[in-house]
Amino acid sequence: MPSYFNRGATYSEDPNLPTDPLINFLAQTNAKVEQFELSPSGLHIAYVSAESGGFDLWACDIDGSNNRRLVVMYPEECLGPSWSPDGEWVGYTARGEAFKVRVDGSEPPINLSYGYGPTGGHEYFKWTPDGKQILFIHTGSNGFDQVAALSTEIPTGKVKLQYLTDEEFNSTDVEISPDGKWVTFMSDRSGYGDFKRMDAWIVSIDGGKARNMTPDTFEYYDYRPRWSFDGKKLVFTSDRSNFRKVGTIDIGTGLTSFITGDGRNDEYNPRWSPDGEWIAYVVNMDWAIQIFKVKADGSESPIQLTKEDGIHGGIDAYQARGTIRWTPDSKNIVFTYMDHRLTSDIWMISADGGDKKQITDHMPSELKGFPFVKPDLIEYVSNDGLKIPAFLYRSNDIGDNKTPLVIYARANTKGLHVRGFYPYIQYWVHLGYTVIAPQVRGSAGLGKQYEFLNYGDWGGGDIDDFAYGAYYLAKKGLIDLNKVVMQGGSTGGYFVLATTFRYPDLLSAAVCFYGSPDLLHTWSHRSGTSRPVLGDVVGGDRGGPDMAPEHWQGRSPIYNLDKIKTPTLLLWGDRDGVRISSCDIFFAAMQKAGKYCEYIQYNCEPHGWYHWRPEDLGDSLRRMTYHFQKFISE
Repeated sequence: MPSYFNRGATYSEDPNLPTDPLINFLAQTNAKVEQFELSPSGLHIAYVSAESGGFDLWACDIDGSNNRRLVVMYPEECLGPSWSPDGEWVGYTARGEAFKVRVDGSEPPINLSYGYGPTGGHEYFKWTPDGKQILFIHTGSNGFDQVAALSTEIPTGKVKLQYLTDEEFNSTDVEISPDGKWVTFMSDRSGYGDFKRMDAWIVSIDGGKARNMTPDTFEYYDYRPRWSFDGKKLVFTSDRSNFRKVGTIDIGTGLTSFITGDGRNDEYNPRWSPDGEWIAYVVNMDWAIQIFKVKADGSESPIQLTKEDGIHGGIDAYQARGTIRWTPDSKNIVFTYMDHRLTSDIWMISADGGDKKQITDHMPSELKGFPFVKPDLIEYVSNDGLKIPAFLYRSNDIGDNKTPLVIYARANTKGLHVRGFYPYIQYWVHLGYTVIAPQVRGSAGLGKQYEFLNYGDWGGGDIDDFAYGAYYLAKKGLIDLNKVVMQGGSTGGYFVLATTFRYPDLLSAAVCFYGSPDLLHTWSHRSGTSRPVLGDVVGGDRGGPDMAPEHWQGRSPIYNLDKIKTPTLLLWGDRDGVRISSCDIFFAAMQKAGKYCEYIQYNCEPHGWYHWRPEDLGDSLRRMTYHFQKFISE
């Protein structure tokens, strides 16, 4: 049986879904690799892939040979592969638990946590150098995320965590020093708890008072600290300029040095080479992610190692998830790569540069050579004069003809649309749609100031930016303004619903993936972990819904049903962090108000279609195709 089920949509029977085999091939691209880890020897790779239907744990040799599945997870998913120091075990998380499994497959997986595993959104753990403990993030009894330690021995009684932190602040991104004596993590202990500030900290492996390694940086976001291999320094990323830059911190003196120059690009994901000579990192260059390396002491200018328009290594977040690692001999860099033609896979390049070599291949053979469209980067002006960059996808066969338009809304609070592989977009272009993917205000890639333009104005100026992208293309004669549809997930899903009532005559049809229809409901179900962020982007200086209820209701779709005219399709996973109850309530309200609304819930699916099983991505694409074509034809 299919893994989805219908929660009672407005039609009485299933629609006539398309049977185009291309949908199946595009859906299979979601078997991609975003997470991997090299073994301590550098001879093997553990990674997560949905090649066989579910997001399973796999391993292969460094050249891609000897590929085998270690753990079958269908219909669940495993996350965060990590190797034990002796190379005998691979750790991973699943269903909120920490597991380990022998790499030779000689024993079944062992649950280490029994209800005390990594918190959702932090599904990974790190092994201590002696292999006797794992460290991860677990939500404490006070509702805030803490650094916790757990034995790697098979549990014989009640599992007991050792907390290294116990503060009324969130901690995350834990890393253990090479000697196993110290732990670094990031935490905002300013009392504001938003996306505007963060610090890098260290604490003893035994717990105790933590030390702030980036003090007196109240207005800055210092994050992703990583140890040097001698344990004497940290490398981290900071937005102390308008753009994120890579720096190092001397543990002994606390001295910070920024080592990559003053370029006008965001830098992410720094990793120290095992020999201590270099730091590899990635740079967002017009929404392509490139790998650079720089001398660890900053004595020479950075060297760019990759140049193709794609996503090399990713940034561990947003819409460019990926991984970058040095081989133990410091001679090569292993990374994930995707572009508009290729789904994400594992590749390797020499630390001296040159051609990259592919290790895994998850692109269906039927799609190799398919005429995927490379987007053009354009710019238009929004209603207040702000210049908005956007990616424009149009088939080369269309010429100057007018087409229907899909507005593609990017995800995440400070998200971005990158030069990667988007199966939905490529299918719309194949069907003859034009697709625009705007970097609306609040998006990453144009500096810190641009990212904060919609703070306190979520669902305001950013929605204008989407609408004016459609108006711009109509004025250019490229699209039919009577045939505009929109899709988006998470933040993008909220943007879709907000557009339906802010611009009620613009959209012929809309698809919302797991986007909050009621910001007050979402606020009420958030904890100390994430409530401040939502309050900052929605309320800003006005405060939460208790202080500014009219503003919060004014930005929530469910309080503006009288304005909504757009036929809407809601797609949700039952494991989604945006509570499915908010969708249940919104769907019922839409029906009661006489609005056209359909609702599909997918079993055992998390937040983010990019983590959905291929079967469900394919089903969603079929339903969206029917939904869009039904209403643009009318």
